Amino acid sequence: MSAHEPIYLTDLGLSQPQLALSTDRRKYHWQVVPYETAEFSGNMLIAGPETEAPPVALPLGVSGWHRIYLGLWSNWTEELVRVRLSGDRSFVKVNREREQGSFADNYSLDERYWKTADLTGQDVVFGQQTAGMSQPAYIAYVKLVPLDDEQVARLLADRGEGSNKRLICMNDGFSDFGRFRPTSREEIWEWLEPFRDTDFQKMFWCPGAGGDVLTYPSEIGSLTGSKTRDYPRIVDRHIGESMQILAGAGIDTVETVVEYGHSVGLEVHISQRMEAFQCCPPFEDYFTGDFYRDHPEWRCVDIDGREIARMSYAFPEVRELLIRVFQELATRYDIDGINPIFNRGAPFVLYEGPLVDGFREETGLEATQLAEDDERYLRYRAGVMTEFMAELRRAMDEIGSARGRPLEISAHVLNDAETNLFYGLDVQAWVEGGLIDNLISYPWRDEEIDVDYFGQLTAGSPVQYYPEIMPRTMPAEDFRVRALQYYAAGADGLCFWDTNGRHQRFKEWSMIRRLGHRDRLANWDDGDGILYRTIPLRSVGGYVLDKYPPHWAY
Repeated sequence: MSAHEPIYLTDLGLSQPQLALSTDRRKYHWQVVPYETAEFSGNMLIAGPETEAPPVALPLGVSGWHRIYLGLWSNWTEELVRVRLSGDRSFVKVNREREQGSFADNYSLDERYWKTADLTGQDVVFGQQTAGMSQPAYIAYVKLVPLDDEQVARLLADRGEGSNKRLICMNDGFSDFGRFRPTSREEIWEWLEPFRDTDFQKMFWCPGAGGDVLTYPSEIGSLTGSKTRDYPRIVDRHIGESMQILAGAGIDTVETVVEYGHSVGLEVHISQRMEAFQCCPPFEDYFTGDFYRDHPEWRCVDIDGREIARMSYAFPEVRELLIRVFQELATRYDIDGINPIFNRGAPFVLYEGPLVDGFREETGLEATQLAEDDERYLRYRAGVMTEFMAELRRAMDEIGSARGRPLEISAHVLNDAETNLFYGLDVQAWVEGGLIDNLISYPWRDEEIDVDYFGQLTAGSPVQYYPEIMPRTMPAEDFRVRALQYYAAGADGLCFWDTNGRHQRFKEWSMIRRLGHRDRLANWDDGDGILYRTIPLRSVGGYVLDKYPPHWAY
């Protein structure tokens, strides 16, 4: 055997403890199922959505550094398996890639690169997702590829190269609580562990849906789900229950994220959706906070006089509430910055009394008699949002000065100059006024980002530019090509909205996780055959799959 020849561990029936395994389908047990390919045969482990199988450990029996690959399968179902090394603090989750509304291929195994690690004295541990939206789990084999000393040295040197850390990940701090219903710190760690030893530098974390409904013990707002009597969705009940159980156990979700995020090498920045104050039935008592209910006089008003379900930043009290929330978070936790999210919930100002009156006084014109895209009024009302950003900058600078370490402001904005201005965001004024440190553009309403505009706007300024990479799922090669295009247009880094839905798809993640290597991307391929591949099955459980499979009967 050559030094780099892969080692296949295909008999997962050797996992321990043996009492947790069964050749039959049994509650609280992994089912051991034989399978066969043209290359190798083995025994996979399967657990159904209600099995509640306990974690089991597969002895690896090797020493030194290895690349680790996982062999995945599923049969007419979505699936998710949790995996960690015995020396790791946390599991990570992995599932097969599939098109929305369909299942992954029943007739093949998916081999996926996981990570590279020193395996001396280590086992690999498999777990099932049983909390929240419980998932079936399938794992077929583990492949190990040894590294020589030169490869290890290159790997460690690359990990220590800080210039590649130019990616931003984002977690809405909400949906994972609905999917997984965590009741411990360790379960929350699983959402951060995937970023260890990657090109990600910053984590944007939302402490709730937004407004004054929050997922931490706030003195300003209420705890998510605490005022709901009848949950609109199962995931909303999971979130509410998780919040109550964690709070009762003295577990602060934001504190947990900040501490573990720092331990995996991430900066942690706190995000807020800047207009998530409310929602219509059946979510009105779940997402709607007291601030919105108590102050109808501060809501937005459209050109025709109709009330719009937004809080208007034309009123100082609205601006003050958002700043107070950011101040509370920045003084209570050891965060690295804040991230006002303007790509959710626009507009922020419309035709409220103070704006219409002020515009009339300044210009002699009636704003409601002008076209809605009249630039004179758009620029006037955008001044309110620029003043808000200046107020926010002063508040964060004051806290940063007191603690001896600055707080970055990273603004998520819309897709181009015209759209931003229409909704009240004069991004050019923010850049030129030094009101932000990082600028993230988003394809608002699925419109293409004008990357050239933002690249030129920030060129030569201290502001770092990060376009969002969308859609969320694409072939690995498409991520590489998109990254090259954005870097060429002036991007300093890249941002990934809802990264918590991306990192468990290892085929795509094998490319995403290293897209900070800007100067090397042009020479890479998509990784097919090296970082991932597909292996046709001949049989599973004694059933032939490569000719006349049983599925044809259904």
